[in-house]
Amino acid sequence: MSAPLLVEVGCEELPAAVCRSFLDQLVGEGDQPGLVARLLDELRLLPGGGASGEDADAGSELAPGSTVSLAPGALTVSISPRRIAVQVGDVPERQTARRQRFRGPRAAVAFDETGQPTKAGLGFARSRGVAPQDLRREVVDGTEFAVAVVETERKPVAEVAPQFVERLITGLQVPRGMRWGRRPAGAADYLRFSRPIRWLVCKYGAETIRCPFYDLECGDVSRGHRVLGGPTTIESADHYRERLRAAGVIVDQEERRALIVAGLDAHARSLGGEWFDPGAVLDEAVYLAEWPSVHQGSFAARHLRLPEPVLVTAMQSHQRYFPVRRRAGELLPVFLYVANADPAAAAIVTRGNERVLEGRLDDAEFSYDRDLAEGLLAMGARLGAVVFHEKLGSLAERAERLSEVAGLVAERVSARAGGAAAGARALTEPAAARALVEQAREAARLAKADLVSQMVIEFPTLQGVMGGVYATAAGLPAAVAHAIAEHYQPLSATAPVPTTLVGAVVAIADKIDAITGAWVADERPSGSRDPYGLRRAAMGIVRIALEHDLRLTARDLIGWSLAAYARQGRTPADAATTVQEIEAFIWERLQGILLDERLPFPFVEAALGSVTAGPDLPTVARLARLFARRASEPFFNDVVVAYTRCASLAAKAQGGAGGTVEPSRFVAEAERELHSAVQSVGERVRTARQADDLEMALREAAALRPAVDRYFDEVLVMDPDPTVRANRLAQLEEVRALLGAFGEFSRLSVQGS
Repeated sequence: MSAPLLVEVGCEELPAAVCRSFLDQLVGEGDQPGLVARLLDELRLLPGGGASGEDADAGSELAPGSTVSLAPGALTVSISPRRIAVQVGDVPERQTARRQRFRGPRAAVAFDETGQPTKAGLGFARSRGVAPQDLRREVVDGTEFAVAVVETERKPVAEVAPQFVERLITGLQVPRGMRWGRRPAGAADYLRFSRPIRWLVCKYGAETIRCPFYDLECGDVSRGHRVLGGPTTIESADHYRERLRAAGVIVDQEERRALIVAGLDAHARSLGGEWFDPGAVLDEAVYLAEWPSVHQGSFAARHLRLPEPVLVTAMQSHQRYFPVRRRAGELLPVFLYVANADPAAAAIVTRGNERVLEGRLDDAEFSYDRDLAEGLLAMGARLGAVVFHEKLGSLAERAERLSEVAGLVAERVSARAGGAAAGARALTEPAAARALVEQAREAARLAKADLVSQMVIEFPTLQGVMGGVYATAAGLPAAVAHAIAEHYQPLSATAPVPTTLVGAVVAIADKIDAITGAWVADERPSGSRDPYGLRRAAMGIVRIALEHDLRLTARDLIGWSLAAYARQGRTPADAATTVQEIEAFIWERLQGILLDERLPFPFVEAALGSVTAGPDLPTVARLARLFARRASEPFFNDVVVAYTRCASLAAKAQGGAGGTVEPSRFVAEAERELHSAVQSVGERVRTARQADDLEMALREAAALRPAVDRYFDEVLVMDPDPTVRANRLAQLEEVRALLGAFGEFSRLSVQGS
């Protein structure tokens, strides 16, 4: 027999972010089982019988060996603002059987000549709670042992469910829990949860599981909507959703989302427009309403003179409204919102929302006009009075560093634009290159000016955006204004990067300044601690370089930034170590991106090994992709073989003849052949790399293998003559350096001979 199991945890209104976190924890992500499945497995209540039979013997007591899995549709987790509901179908009425095998003494010790248990055998049986006559004999790895098979007691659901309820609540990870009420007598600590828990429901089919939990009593009475419902009795686990719907609660979050989207679509159509949600308010609204209804409000059309980002931010960041624009793109003086109140009171709620928004927009207009009157250049002049960091100086000093580094980045981008992709190709014209440098310097110098504006003080999320608006109002070039507006991008690991080349350059300068500044101030990230978001900044540098194909090396960026700090009298305690640590910090981000592309780790590791030869970020990424794409082809294996044969001995070349190959010291013909091949192949490799054709360069490098193979067949590298030996080691180092510019191929396995 089986029946559905329902557990509802009722509480005060949960934050939307906590609701989403609880959903992920309870259901699980990807192939990882969630908390519900794990608890059902541990308590032997998995639907469909769960684990049964005997566990495999490992010589001692074994942990349960069942596979944690739930059939599709067996688990339903419903989360709304005031409740967390878990419903599991077909839960067995008693725990499923689980037998455990325990291996005891050797049979020769546990049994006498007549087959009766000895004192040792009796003690083993007693320790495992089995009758002596139930002991078995089993052979393991050629040795016979005494074995006891114990079947765990199968308790009814009513006895096990209280553990499930307790462990379900206490097993949820709560970032900032609170405690409330008194600590019940006998409790070791206060109950801590995201919000105070007010009621608990536990039903197994039609049976109510009653049990205490701290100062609460688990029962069958739930609570409906605060306004539209009230207390409601759950007669059966099967009737849960219907009973709550009758009490004004839609428990399923996906159903609430569908209702909200349908309401937004209907209102937008009636206005001849489209709603949009750049602030991801919808994801939050789903968990703010138990009985959602969508309504429409409006604001004075005169406010449309404000920049659209200001209007949208005023609607979304504080009020969680949805803006609407005409299909042609023009913003309408209306907003849509999701209510959790009685729909009959919508008119009153709408008037209140309109008054609040009008007040915010009036304040925004005042701030906007005041900022326009001051102007971006005047704001920039005030940055000296604002501290960026107590160890790193003012915002004015930071602006000076950003301008310097942005100029250097732009110069390097211009110098390497010939083979680059995207907008950098146009920089082959000297005038375009000069314009990029000038625009990057100017945009970087003014990038932080809007931080002192009234509008950004009011709406911090508009930093950068308002700088772009004020730059346009000041008559600055469009490229400068656009770069200021987008230099904070990307805002996350997956958010868009700057679209313009000037914006990309300034964004990189901004991020490398933040990263190196943390090392200069001795506040580098450690473990999971990263208060300044430096991992995100490093990821941003890598993504911008890859997506714009900017041929920049991490070492150059770090050097330019540290030099800018040094000119202001700020240096790290150990400059060499700082460069190494920051460089590794940035390369780790590239490694993460490439692994996310599902490139095999050895190829990524091999490509990253080329860093010592000075490749830029996009080139290392292209090498990793090239290795993975051509790994099965013979030419690639030739490169790997030639490299690994030489590299293993080349390390001994240190100190030998200064690492210089002297043809006059050649003895064997194979030495002359390898030297000639290195010169010829090296020239072709350099030509291909100058043409930005990495695959052709790698194919050309593969031509070294025959000469390398003959060399090792005919030449004794470790010759007794130290002069000859040093020259031969230098030859191998020459090959290793030529091929090592592509990567550290010793990380890869050789295919065949």
